[in-house]
Amino acid sequence: MRKETEEKLDQIRGSMIGGAVGDALGYTIEFWSENEIFGKYGPDGITEYELVGGEALISDDTQMTLFTANGILVGETRFRLRGIGGIPRGYVSYAYLDWLKTQISDFKTVNQYERFTEKGGRSWLLDVRDLFARRAPGKTCLAALEQRAEREYPDDSIQNPINNSKGCGGVMRIAPMALKYRYFINPDDLYMEAAQLAAITHGHSLGYMPAAVICYIISNILRSYPEKSLKKLVLEARDTAERLFEGDPNLPALTEIINRAVQFAENDAPDLENIHALGEGWVAEEAMAIAIYCALKYENDFSKAIIVSVNHKGDSDSTGAITGNIVGAIVGYDAIDEKWKKNLELHDVILEIADDLCHGCQMSEYSEYIDPAWVSKYMKMHRYKDPGADKKDEMADREAQANKENQENRANTVIQLVKGDITKITDVEAIANAANRSLLGGGGVDGAIHRAAGPKLLEECRKLHGCNTGEAKLTSAYNLPCKYVIHTVGPIWYGGRNGEAELLANCYKNSLEVAVQNGIRSVAFPSISTGVYSYPVEEAARIAVSTVKKFIEDHPGKLDLVEWVLFDQGTFAVYEAAMMQLKA
Repeated sequence: MRKETEEKLDQIRGSMIGGAVGDALGYTIEFWSENEIFGKYGPDGITEYELVGGEALISDDTQMTLFTANGILVGETRFRLRGIGGIPRGYVSYAYLDWLKTQISDFKTVNQYERFTEKGGRSWLLDVRDLFARRAPGKTCLAALEQRAEREYPDDSIQNPINNSKGCGGVMRIAPMALKYRYFINPDDLYMEAAQLAAITHGHSLGYMPAAVICYIISNILRSYPEKSLKKLVLEARDTAERLFEGDPNLPALTEIINRAVQFAENDAPDLENIHALGEGWVAEEAMAIAIYCALKYENDFSKAIIVSVNHKGDSDSTGAITGNIVGAIVGYDAIDEKWKKNLELHDVILEIADDLCHGCQMSEYSEYIDPAWVSKYMKMHRYKDPGADKKDEMADREAQANKENQENRANTVIQLVKGDITKITDVEAIANAANRSLLGGGGVDGAIHRAAGPKLLEECRKLHGCNTGEAKLTSAYNLPCKYVIHTVGPIWYGGRNGEAELLANCYKNSLEVAVQNGIRSVAFPSISTGVYSYPVEEAARIAVSTVKKFIEDHPGKLDLVEWVLFDQGTFAVYEAAMMQLKA
């Protein structure tokens, strides 16, 4: 049976890895303006991975795609072994709640519970430590899933929408549905189920109809390409959507943007001009259209299609991911240039999921055949451990090996002091903001950072609903010359009687934890709490330096640079003395 399913393996691998490639390339420049992109990378934009810790980092697009596949395969396994499996959306919605755990909790906390408990989850991917990283997760996805975690919602998310969002977070994760159910008994049911999976988090019809279109295109690439051209498949997908969603008031907008994508792919205008005419990709129909345009224009040139799909001012990782899913299914994994496979984060996990989508569950309630790996992953919901391997704990051994390689292959983390203005620092990916609990701006460093970043920082901070003392939260940096701002709330000095020392240490520790979880390798701090919060600067400097040093020792190889940017010479001298004392 595995031999019989092997025929499409290369294309399925190509689609899954292709999506991750586009995601990783685009994630580097997501939220960048085109002046920033082309100013840094030249007239072609970004054409190679920007490695972080030796890896090309994936974003929430690939994370959610993997959990989509995990949920689909759990449902298939239940049906094969018990004959009572439900439709995919029931299992995928639980898988998305597991993804939510990776974004709001940590690996250790989630994995102290057995599976199938309220906190334990139903996905073996929870055993993959690297998935517990926040990579600019979509706020709509987080909010919708947090609602679903609080109470049950009806199975039909199209008829019972959870919101009115048409963001691209539903369409960018849909490829596994097409890859697994490429031979659905009733193809219309497949396309509608893809729409239902998108509607789990995005209730506007322009948020879920594009998922049906992309599912049609990818599933039919596996079924009938190249006998049918890609253009023909796109037009058939359009016509199928018109039939399935007849009467929807937003259907004309979907049809029109597909038609434009097809027309633009046949003109001689510059790619960026055509992409601008389609949109920026933040909403689903635009992300779908940009991907269709790039796939049609460069359907046999994977690298060119991916590079064009991400080099614009919009949602680069999502347009790259969808383009990679389509063109990867056309060319296959083996034809994808090795430079895209090398250093791709979670490459082996993505291939493992792709292989499982290809082969499916080979066991049944009527056979005696047992697949131990499949049982472990899709019945017990745990990553498979080869019984012939070393009996040491697999996760601890893997982490120890990673730490060893980091120590051998990396220079030690640099800790340094800089005298200057933290809003003008250009040598780090993130700066820390000494914020107040509202996160809505204030005086001192906080006010300076908000003024330099511009009003969009305040808009994003409003959605974070404040921050407790000692904790830290991440936002984009907007007009600042870095990518991120880590907001942390320092303690007010009350004479040291209210746990101020621990709270101040937590500011540094939690800020660096946020950085590591998000693949940020360089951070600049101000002197937290020593301004209007009146913390004695000598004591604050000692806590700051010792806490950072211990964090770096506990997380070898995770950070390249940690620095303090200090505005006045007096504070600089105190921190310099603290660093010298620690080295003594």
